[in-house]
Amino acid sequence: MQVSNRYRLVEPIGEGGMGVVWRAYDELLDRTVAIKEVRYTGVGDAKRAELNRRTIREARAAGRLDHPSVVVIHDVVEEDGRPWIVMQLVRSRSLAQVIRESGPLRTAQVAVIGGRVLDALRAAHATGVLHRDVKPENVLLADDGRVVLTDFGIASMETEAGLTATGGLVGTPAYMPPERLNGEPARPESDLWSLGATLYAAVEGEAPFKRDSWAATVAAVLRDEPGRPVRAGALEPVIMGLLRRLPAARMTAEEAARLLHEAASETTALRPADGATHDMTSVRRRGRARWIAVGAVAVLGAGGVLLFSQFLTPPPAGSPSTPTASAAAPSPEPSPEPSTEPSTEPTKEPSKEPTREATATPSAAQVPGGWRPYTSTAGRFSIALPDRWQAKKNPQRDSISFTGPGSPGAMIVEWTVPDLPWRDPVKHWAALEKEIKDKGEFERYTRIGITPVDYLGRQAADWEFTRVRGGVLIHVINRGFHTADGRPYALYWETPHSRWERDRRYFEAFAKTFRPR
Repeated sequence: MQVSNRYRLVEPIGEGGMGVVWRAYDELLDRTVAIKEVRYTGVGDAKRAELNRRTIREARAAGRLDHPSVVVIHDVVEEDGRPWIVMQLVRSRSLAQVIRESGPLRTAQVAVIGGRVLDALRAAHATGVLHRDVKPENVLLADDGRVVLTDFGIASMETEAGLTATGGLVGTPAYMPPERLNGEPARPESDLWSLGATLYAAVEGEAPFKRDSWAATVAAVLRDEPGRPVRAGALEPVIMGLLRRLPAARMTAEEAARLLHEAASETTALRPADGATHDMTSVRRRGRARWIAVGAVAVLGAGGVLLFSQFLTPPPAGSPSTPTASAAAPSPEPSPEPSTEPSTEPTKEPSKEPTREATATPSAAQVPGGWRPYTSTAGRFSIALPDRWQAKKNPQRDSISFTGPGSPGAMIVEWTVPDLPWRDPVKHWAALEKEIKDKGEFERYTRIGITPVDYLGRQAADWEFTRVRGGVLIHVINRGFHTADGRPYALYWETPHSRWERDRRYFEAFAKTFRPR
């Protein structure tokens, strides 16, 4: 069967209360995709048409989201009287499947998963999109190491009330907050309650209000207090804070992000929890989810920043190149194009910001002459770019590379949450350096320094080194740090060593104008 004369259905790969998910082949773009066939049963024609309109509208709303932990929606079509949502096929296992097959997860694992799902929710909420069905079945642990929140098919634009108000109960009662079961509209706090229930299930093995029947589960959510989790450890405060009955009393997303980061960073959380039946290596062995992508292909930096690809052929001598986030490979020769270096020399030291982080875009005084502000919604940051420099999002990683005329160098900003959390950026860089040296990854690697710095009022570290790649000596500086709510960033600059003295000013200007949002 074909949908829209383009998508050939191959096989069903999942089924739920609102339809079937198919593996399909996009014959126009020659790629495999997932298609959700949305089915509404037991309703009249008028009601079905209304529900179809709602689904299409809300899928398009979700399709506007640009976040590495949100499944990509490619297309929305209507055929045979029902909607079909065409999505990125994420090769993965769901968190629910992992719990069923392997039992409760370790605290540190759940903290990392929860942090990524929360980051996706915060990005969605910032654009007015609510998920309304956060649960382990909709959290995917992807083969490429990502944690992806899927099934925004019943999401609702905050500012577009109406169609959903007349519909029936949509969602899974064990993961639905009390206000939703009482008939109140969904709100961002509702997704946070569902996240708390999901985290509870991940560390305990089952949902906090799971009962023997649908009605008993609904009654428990409405009247009972959640039982204290016995395996949660450092996660207990955030779980119980998110499961508060009144939305106004519920823990905020910002506080939850901070606590999840702290829980993920606890070294004691890396030990098996009482009753846990597996560790993160066993998750990879029993399924296909890969949690740490450090190996022969790439070396990861702060927050997982992809430093170098080992399988790329260097450009021919004398030819300019455009570095990408996966390669960051400058050409051996300077670019012949005219320089667009800053017209004023940036400060040689990072700006001393107050302890409270700046969240606005760089001010006019901070942006060098000839540069312009740039904002990344996916990365939740702003930075200034030289004239005619372009941004390129890495489709496989949480990073953006910036390149342009005037220098063969590349600036990369990455915000990937690491699978092995860290607190001290100096120790983190030193550990990564040791791993690189032990594996012999870099030819003629020479450390220049791993230096602690105060950056935007936060503890950070600059790792500076040289190495040979493709016969060219390159010079690198990489700044790693966390924001107050636990988001890791790496600001990575590299250029041929012969260009270092004249090109370092680019890194200084990038770092001076970078602002998390």
